Amino acid sequence: MPTSKIIKTSLLITFVFLLVALLPQTVHGGCSEIEDDDDRAACYGDKMEDKQEEYESTSKKLDDLRDKKDQISATISGYQSELNVTQAQIDELQAQIDEISQELTTITENLTDRRGKLIEKIKLRNLVIRNYSKKSFRNDLELFFSLSPFKTDLTGFQYSSASYMIRKYLTDDAAKWIYILNSEIGTFEEDRWEAQNIIEELEGTQNQLLTLKYNLDHKKTSAQNEFGDLENKEGDYEDELFDLQTQISELSSKQQSILDAKYGTGTGSVGDYEPPAVETPDPPFEPAFAAFSYGAYTHYKGMSQYGAKGRAKDGKDYEDIIEFYYGEDVEEKDDFPDEICVQGYGDMDFQDYLYGLAEMPSSWDSDALKAQAIAGRSYAYRYAKKDLCICTDQGCQVFLKSKSDNPPDRWKDAVDDTEDKIIDGSTDAPGYGWYSSTAGGYIENRGWDTDCGSSSCWPDDAYEEEGGSPWFRKAWYTKSYNDNSNCGRAHPWLDEEEMADIVNAWVVWTHGSSSERDHISPVTTSCWGGDPYSISEMRDKADNYGDGYEEVYSIDVDISNGGYTSQVTLQTNEGSVSIDGPTFKTVYNLRAPSYVAIRSRLFDFEKED
Repeated sequence: MPTSKIIKTSLLITFVFLLVALLPQTVHGGCSEIEDDDDRAACYGDKMEDKQEEYESTSKKLDDLRDKKDQISATISGYQSELNVTQAQIDELQAQIDEISQELTTITENLTDRRGKLIEKIKLRNLVIRNYSKKSFRNDLELFFSLSPFKTDLTGFQYSSASYMIRKYLTDDAAKWIYILNSEIGTFEEDRWEAQNIIEELEGTQNQLLTLKYNLDHKKTSAQNEFGDLENKEGDYEDELFDLQTQISELSSKQQSILDAKYGTGTGSVGDYEPPAVETPDPPFEPAFAAFSYGAYTHYKGMSQYGAKGRAKDGKDYEDIIEFYYGEDVEEKDDFPDEICVQGYGDMDFQDYLYGLAEMPSSWDSDALKAQAIAGRSYAYRYAKKDLCICTDQGCQVFLKSKSDNPPDRWKDAVDDTEDKIIDGSTDAPGYGWYSSTAGGYIENRGWDTDCGSSSCWPDDAYEEEGGSPWFRKAWYTKSYNDNSNCGRAHPWLDEEEMADIVNAWVVWTHGSSSERDHISPVTTSCWGGDPYSISEMRDKADNYGDGYEEVYSIDVDISNGGYTSQVTLQTNEGSVSIDGPTFKTVYNLRAPSYVAIRSRLFDFEKED
């Protein structure tokens, strides 16, 4: 081998080994164990390309993470605007944030390790692999090694020139690669800065999440507290009702008949034709007091028909209507029975039976009609599944064969459009498929039937008010809505003395003996008979138990979140008197003249001066 070739190769190998020996094993891995120079150089090249791909992958991950973080921030902003988020959604967001945090931790560790390896890469990649191993020996470097200082024919000028040439080559080549690496390091610094920013923004997002969770927990706690209060009030209300039932059971048969009449009987639904509105008569004297009942002929369960009308008028579709009143979605049955047994008619086609339901005027909004069709079908479905015959009056659902034979087009369309659709859930659940005309703006197990969903916008924004129910708020003084019998009193108003008589009757009811209670009945005996105390006698009896009241100046009521009048407060000539609502209603109905009555558990008073 020529001397120049030996010297060139020796210098190259020595230089490579020195550089490789100085590099950490974490960079070059097993490449140092390869004996062949070209194979070892190729190994180093592959390692560096892998690192470059890893680096580019890291940058892509940062972009993906920023997109995820922005999506989470947008989601939280949406939740904050509505504060309508479930704990499951909170947990899902937290899981996404934890995932991003873990990925950022890995990326940060990789980037930190990457910076140190970039310096090693400069030495290995630029000075060894790119400039020596992968270059042919037939280049400018060969000139240097061919001009060996061991040659006797090399002049000093030639040697100096050759030395200058190799230094110039190495300097330019190194500058080029250092420039490239500086750019790469700059990109690395930008990505590391981006990662740090994402971490800081993520911490801010977590703070938003914590705030949202706090608000949600606070709202949940408030709701739980309100629910607890309602349960307590419901328990109190049930206790009061039990006491009243016990007391009422001890009343005379005459008093029982009075309460039965004044609590109201008759139609519980709208019927085929909408009843006309009736104005409350003006009082024939002043000051005058009248009790106004919210709702009538209702069990307070399931759908309010006038509420459905109001909701449809407000743009709610039949599925929204069903969901509110029953707390369930609409489902379509694959195995719906084809027939139902109808009392007096035997087995009928189920659709034909529904065509004959006379429970809602066909002139009403189509979504209200569809909701009625689903409620009626659901109610009848229970009978069909149990192989029972369904009755045709108010005890079940009003059915008219004539309507079934020739149903109005709009009602027939509502039945056909909802074919086989019923209320989801257990058919044995309380109130399943039940409905009534008007519940006064409150539905048991569903709450306030109002635009804002609470009592804060009741009664003005109640959907039954929107639907125009004549029973939503009514002062009763006739035997029933359709029966105008009034027992000689054509108005619902009581004067101050008559109102004071109600308070005196309450005193006797509370403290008197059973024989004294027997005399608590209307003074208008032409309709009721009996042996009532006169107004003066009732006052004297009340005076025996503390105070006898002569005048009432004003009256206010408290409405419970449970949907009933919880307390009545009267200002009298003897000061303020407070009576719990259910007791006041019972005494009022026993004593008020003629058919003047409170027909529902939710009521208030008006005073005309």
